[in-house]
Amino acid sequence: MKTRELSRWLLGLCLAATVVLAQQGPAPEGGRGGREGRGGREGRGNWDPAQMQERMMARFQESLKASPEEWQVIEPRLKDVMEKQRAARELGGLAGLRGMFRGGPQGGPQGGPEQPAEVAALEKALEGTDAEAVKTALAALRTARATREAELTKAKESLREVLSVTQEARMVLMGIFE
Repeated sequence: MKTRELSRWLLGLCLAATVVLAQQGPAPEGGRGGREGRGGREGRGNWDPAQMQERMMARFQESLKASPEEWQVIEPRLKDVMEKQRAARELGGLAGLRGMFRGGPQGGPQGGPEQPAEVAALEKALEGTDAEAVKTALAALRTARATREAELTKAKESLREVLSVTQEARMVLMGIFE
């Protein structure tokens, strides 16, 4: 699965999960769900990104059938690849869509994360009438995208070096490699 297809699939999955969680009623006593019992953080629940990443890494280790010794070498490289994939997506076309669906620019009053400087510069240039400013900002964004893609490629090669052929094949099926 290509990176864009995977990104779209993950975005759709996240949106579906958000809708399901928003529609849930109160949780049974001691359980999870609804808006009650969510630690006072309306809409976020007890979601902990560190725990989610830990569970995801455990599933990767299990799927790769990596021994604890192998995993000590694989895990930091896999995390690096995943971080660089996220950074590359930040500069992709989905950044603008997020802002469009929230009714404002990414990082606007709705409290979203700050957008990359190159994206912000291009959006600002598009607000004006100076074609040269747009051209300059567009070139900067393309350069930043190329840089992040090169970093991602390098990280993937570093990960690929420590995987068996079977593990690499599993990574292809999981969407980490093309």
